[in-house]
Amino acid sequence: MGLSRQAGVSLIELMLAMLVLSIGLLGVAGLQSTTIRNSYSSQQRAVAITLATSMAERIRANATAAAGGGFALTKTCTIPSVGGGIVSYEFNAWLTEIKSSLGRATDSSSCGQITYSNANRTYTVSVFWDDSRALGGQAATSYSYMVRI
Repeated sequence: MGLSRQAGVSLIELMLAMLVLSIGLLGVAGLQSTTIRNSYSSQQRAVAITLATSMAERIRANATAAAGGGFALTKTCTIPSVGGGIVSYEFNAWLTEIKSSLGRATDSSSCGQITYSNANRTYTVSVFWDDSRALGGQAATSYSYMVRI
């Protein structure tokens, strides 16, 4: 009598176990997708930090040109042509690095900006890029680094 009441129970248990397992695997797949997107965002931020500190070191290395705001650059998203001076060469090299590392040459979201404060003799180097691929990321993301000369 006990066997007839148990018929089919193991099949139902197996189906429920498969349902729970499949839901768990879908959750893991979603988590993996989020991890990959945020990993890319983290890599982009690390590159932006490197680019900002690189330009800060260029400013420090050229103290004569940097005095009085010689390295100030309005926000630009295009690679300027190289002029005759070291400053225009540094701008060209820096924006070329930004475009090749954080965007494309025709991309309008990867930009650079350098502001100068005469009051405390500091430069603020800013790098802009598109971080919309990250979870909750924004199209216009920036990183700024301040350097005193």
